[in-house]
Amino acid sequence: MARVVRVFWSIVWRSLVMITLGAGISWGLSELFRSLFVQSEFSIKFRLSLSFLPASIMFALLAMRTNEIRNFLLEQRSAMPIAKWRQTYAGLSACAFIVVIISCVAALTLNTDTWFALRALLPLPLFVLFWVGLAIWQARSADISYASQNS
Repeated sequence: MARVVRVFWSIVWRSLVMITLGAGISWGLSELFRSLFVQSEFSIKFRLSLSFLPASIMFALLAMRTNEIRNFLLEQRSAMPIAKWRQTYAGLSACAFIVVIISCVAALTLNTDTWFALRALLPLPLFVLFWVGLAIWQARSADISYASQNS
């Protein structure tokens, strides 16, 4: 149980760093491109629906990166090896991209109030469920690989 909590915390704080950086990038891009787009209801909904796209791209880059920048988020000090971190970052990228897809589809099909509620309420429970699932899976697979090495 302690291993699951340690893995969970290491996944959560790294995810929050990347999501915060992604939010900053998304805000900066929206301020930069605000004058280029007509401020219609659809364009605002579509632009805000893409807010998790930078985080998804950054997670994908972390999953594909080479060993030269291995210690970027202190993975060497964590309980998981770098191969597990690549799997974790690929999963987090998929989770963030799922949020983008659901938000974009909702922007096209739902009215503004419902879309806004979905956009505000969807990411946190989805990421929490994903973090818990990843922590259990990674801690369990690490225990299995540790047991097989000691046999």
